[in-house]
Parts: sequence; C-alpha cells; structure tokens
Amino acid sequence: MSSKLTYRVRNWGKYNRYLINRGNITFWFSKDSAAGWYYQGKHKRGGIIKYADAAIICVLTLRNLYKIPLRASQGLVESLITLTRLKLEAPNYSTLSRRAGKLKICLSTVNIQEPLHVLIDSTGIKIYGESEWKSVKHGTYRYQVWRKLHIMMDVKRQIILSADYSECGKHDSNYLPLLLDQIEEEVERITGDGAYDKKKCYQASDKRKLKLVSPPQHNAIVQRNKHKKANYLLARDQAIKEIEELGGEGLKEWKRKENYHKRSLVETAMFRIKTIFGETVYSRKVENQKAELLIRCAALNRITALGMPEGQMILI
Repeated sequence: MSSKLTYRVRNWGKYNRYLINRGNITFWFSKDSAAGWYYQGKHKRGGIIKYADAAIICVLTLRNLYKIPLRASQGLVESLITLTRLKLEAPNYSTLSRRAGKLKICLSTVNIQEPLHVLIDSTGIKIYGESEWKSVKHGTYRYQVWRKLHIMMDVKRQIILSADYSECGKHDSNYLPLLLDQIEEEVERITGDGAYDKKKCYQASDKRKLKLVSPPQHNAIVQRNKHKKANYLLARDQAIKEIEELGGEGLKEWKRKENYHKRSLVETAMFRIKTIFGETVYSRKVENQKAELLIRCAALNRITALGMPEGQMILI
C-alpha cells in the first residue's frame, strides 16, 4: 500500500495566537494610526481636507474586517475614540464614501533586496446577486454581476505586491504588464496559469528580463519563421518542444521540473481574502469597489505579517 503525504503544523501554539490577534481591535486601531489622523498638507481651493488618508483607510479597514456598513463603521470608531480617550473625531459615513475612491493605498512596506519569484492569478468578486441557497432553490437570476481581482504576490513571504480590479469580461493576460509595472523591486520569475500564455505577457517579461512560467496551450506550436523569430518567445518554444518529447506525461513532467505547483499559494491567498473579508464588495461606485479590494489586500498583508503556519510533511 502506498504511503499518503500530509502536513502537520509545527508551530501551532504561536500560530493559534496569531489567529486570535487578527481580531484584536488594538492591532488595527493603534496609537500609531491615530498619530497622523488629521491632514497636514496644503489645502486646495474650494474645500478643506480635514482627515488624512491614513484615517480614512483605518476606518475602511475596520469596515471590511468586521463586515459592517459605513454608518456602523463611524459608530465603531467613535466608540473606540471614547474608550481610548483620544482627542480625535471620527470621519462621518459621507466623508468615507466620498474619499474612498481617491485613496492611494500602499499594499506592502516590506523592503526586499533579493530578486523575487512572484505568482499571478485572478478571482471573481460578486457585486450583485443572490445567495447560494436561493440560486439552488429558485434558479439563477439574470442580473448577477461579477468583477475580477488580479493580484501578484511574493512566493517566499506570501505578501501581495500589486493588485488591480477589472470587469469580468476582461482577459487575465491584459493585467500582467500592469501588475508588473507596480513592482519596483527586481523580479526574476513569474508563474501563472495558462491564461498568461500570451505574446503581451512574454513581451512584458522580456522587457524586465525575467522568466515567465506559464503552461503552453494544448494546441501551441513553435514559431515557424526561422528568420524572424521573436526572442521573447524562444523560452516558450523550448517548453513546447520539451512537452512534446516527453509524450503523454509531458505537461505533468514539465510542471514538476519548473516547480509550477508553487502557484497554489496564490490560490490560497485568494481563498483567504474571501474567507476573511467575504466574497462580495459593499460599495456601489467602481472606484470605491477597487479601493475596497485594495484595502483588503493590504489588510491581508498585515495579517500575514503576524505569522504563518509552518508545515511539516509526514507519511501516514
């Protein structure tokens, strides 16, 4: 009988504490966040900005973490200010809604010196639609609306480095160059699924002088023109040849060789976003929806920084 591989968490005691600290209100609403509560820059003609972006992001992060409306978010922060005896005022729900779409959200503040191996993927986010029970019981309503969240994350630290938001009809390959441009650090490799096996993705990768690992499509062929071959597609041609030479198990062996299954980490990150923050967005405006998802990505990075489980492979 063949042995079965499984994983056991080695640092369960510490990781259990990390899970508890995710809901600690003092972690999300700290004295550091209150220090820069009010706007200190120059005011534009026609209006006065009262609250800094950090204050708006803090309140909206609490809103997404605890899954409450804007009015309830205002009430939550007012109660926290009262309990902590801080001389602050909470932004009202109208200010939160108006400022959300104009926020510049930094996903990560980690300073990384070494070349990165990043993963890319996208997932659907529900904007309007029924619950799963109603869909099963009465059928799907025709006005369900979805959007896409595209993320690029670091393999080693499992932090989201860049993210974007699009309509459901947009192809994933259009967003690899955009996500890559948001990363200033040196990247040596990108791993993605077959959706990124497109010329524009290979061109963007070649421009940054990095390797793109994406399984070729089932009907992929090498470049025919011997005199005008695109240099950025030579690696793809080599992958197609290797898969063909290996025969029936070619694609499986190629994935093992390229360590392609690391891509499951980005799918796990998508699952964590939906589990912690939900599968829908609450905002109605497109720009606010994008800001809401970026805030979730930044919050997930903070959660990841608390600590992650350390798995050990065992045979059973």
